[in-house]
Amino acid sequence: MYKVKLLCGYTAYKALWTETMMIGGLGICDECNKFAPEGYLVPVLNHYQCPKCHEDWRERAVYYPEDVWSEKRYEQYYESHIPLSDV
Repeated sequence: MYKVKLLCGYTAYKALWTETMMIGGLGICDECNKFAPEGYLVPVLNHYQCPKCHEDWRERAVYYPEDVWSEKRYEQYYESHIPLSDV
């Protein structure tokens, strides 16, 4: 898994479905309910998204400063359970 900063200001993690298993996931997109071997963990939503749903959400995402505490909490959780890679 690796960390990316989105243009809207939020953070996302590019992750494999096997990595989501470390936090109780199965690689199922929380938006469309389809299996996604590669996808994105979005801390502010606490969702795993397939690439298509992530792209759709990214286009309409609005940054709200009052959500930062929740985003940071989930970032810490994800990073404590799933190792970050350099790529």
